[in-house]
Amino acid sequence: MDIRVLHVLPSLTWCGGIESYVMNYYRHINREKIQFDFITHGNFSADIVEEIENMGGRVYNWKKFNLSKIPKLMKKINEFFCDNQGVYTAIHCHMANGAMFYFPVARKYGVKKLILHSHNNRAAAIRSHALRNIPLLWIGNKLATHRLACTYDAGHFLFGDCKFEIIKNAIEVKKFLYNEEIREKIRKKYNWANDFIIGHVGRLNPQKNQIYLLEIFKYVLKKEPTAKLILIGEGEDYNCLKKRAQELGVDNRVEFLGSKSNIYDFYQAFDVFVFPSLYEGLGMVLIEAQLSGLHTFASEKVIPYEAKVSDLLQFLPLDAGAEYWAEKILTPSFKSPRKSPLEDVERAGYDVKIETEKMEKFYLQG
Repeated sequence: MDIRVLHVLPSLTWCGGIESYVMNYYRHINREKIQFDFITHGNFSADIVEEIENMGGRVYNWKKFNLSKIPKLMKKINEFFCDNQGVYTAIHCHMANGAMFYFPVARKYGVKKLILHSHNNRAAAIRSHALRNIPLLWIGNKLATHRLACTYDAGHFLFGDCKFEIIKNAIEVKKFLYNEEIREKIRKKYNWANDFIIGHVGRLNPQKNQIYLLEIFKYVLKKEPTAKLILIGEGEDYNCLKKRAQELGVDNRVEFLGSKSNIYDFYQAFDVFVFPSLYEGLGMVLIEAQLSGLHTFASEKVIPYEAKVSDLLQFLPLDAGAEYWAEKILTPSFKSPRKSPLEDVERAGYDVKIETEKMEKFYLQG
């Protein structure tokens, strides 16, 4: 093996886009030349950890990233790199607000390649968090030796005029191709056979704007009583979302399924996919949904245009209101047969088997 790369992640679960991105590449990269280890600062799925260990990687699960406990974090980071001196060729940081704490220590202990990866086009969903993050992002950018982004918008936001390289959030396309048998199996298992299923996949947090999605669903349900809203993901907003669903009187038609390892099967069972995020670097689930043949709705002037790989994705303005979104979701075009736009997805550069070669060259170059 030539090199070992340390990835720093906010969490390691099935519903996180960043984690999915890293794992997609890890499964396909030449592990005789390149090996991954992981530090995660949040929830983790035991089966993902097991998969990583089976592939030769290691996972270090640390406490949630908290700026009030920076002295303890710095002590832990120093101890880690001291104990692992000479192990890592590169550190690949996917937490832009954490790079300034990791990079100086990694460099002190001989790590040459300090990679900062931009996955978003905004500092945070909450203003106070954004104000806190902005100086951290600026310092992290200055310390980085290499810069990556999932889209031009995400790269320009974090890196400004600094040079960066775009490596697509590629996926295993065959897993997401529309399959009628899987659709029927999932819908039967969850008793959705006669329902109009609105799907959403994402971490339950302010960025993903599920509060607004519940408002949209309230109007959908008025016109389409067979509708159900299915939320796949976990996160800090779970309790407030449950409460809001009750307040809106839609809780009996909303299902929180938590994190799922077979998310690709659920896309088959959905009828439409809705993603009203407040900000995104790309929104990889939008590529997955389109590949599954789903009519998909996402935030206009928020989601980068690179996410639109087919005519199945429609951008809607958030300020148009929840009722407007509901009307669009209930258009009659869904009667047409579903078809996966495989060629469009491959042409746009989202096939992980093709894109992995680009990632390998990036890690192996000086």
